[in-house]
This record gives sequence, structure tokens and C-alpha cells, in this order.
Amino acid sequence: MSEKNMQTVRRLLEEVWTQGNLSLLPELLGEDAVAHPMPNLGALRGAAEYQHFIAVYKGVFHHMAFSIEDQFSAGNKVATRWITRVSDEFGDAKQDDNSGEELTIDGTTITHHDSNGRIIAEWATWDTGSLVQSAAAPRVFEQLSIKA
Repeated sequence: MSEKNMQTVRRLLEEVWTQGNLSLLPELLGEDAVAHPMPNLGALRGAAEYQHFIAVYKGVFHHMAFSIEDQFSAGNKVATRWITRVSDEFGDAKQDDNSGEELTIDGTTITHHDSNGRIIAEWATWDTGSLVQSAAAPRVFEQLSIKA
């Protein structure tokens, strides 16, 4: 079961987040899934709220690519350390205006899975400081109703 759970997380990061295939969410998330994707946001409940969260990020950061650096499982939980590189059409998501480097965000996500391998709970910790320092932050925070 642990390999199936890890595959679910890989599909979430690669197919949903990176490729934008939001139609996969009902297959990957349990019906009553609860996600805690970032500080000051609160819990996301169900696929619809999670889809809105992803849509906001995909709307601001048109070029987003996740890579999985480490992943392991124990019981019905999976821990995944990842890195995402993002950029946007306005050029706001750059760490260095001179070099044009993309914004790089690293994080760790722990997921809890049901007996079918679907995610029923998610807790993420990531480098929100990189996002907060980018010029794209106000657009993200406004759309998610977050007070910085």
C-alpha cells in the first residue's frame, strides 16, 4: 500500500500541480480530505477548495515545475520533500532581477491516505519567505484572502 500512496503524491505534484490536470483531484483526494497547505490560510476542505488553491497559484505562476527530492512512507502516511521552480508572465516571480533566476521554493508535505490510497489529510511546510519577498505575493494573497 505504501508504494500506491507514494504514487498518489507523485501524481498530485507532477500531474495536478506541474501539468495543471485539475480533473484528477477527485481521484487522488478523499471526499472529505482536509489540507493545510500554508500558514495563515487555514484548512482546505474537499477537492473544490483544494482546486481553487491550485488555480490561484497556477493563475499567478504560469510556469511551475515540481521535483521530488525525497519520499518515504510509514503505514498510511507519506513524507515528501520537494522543490518547485516558478515564474510568471509578468516577471514578478524572479529571485534576482539581474540574472532572471526563477523563484525556487522548497518544502515538505506529509499526507495521510485512506485504504484506497487517496489523500485524506495533508500538512505542508514550505519556504513561504521566498513567496512573500516576490512581487507576485500581493496577487496570491489577495486571491486567497490572506493577510500578510
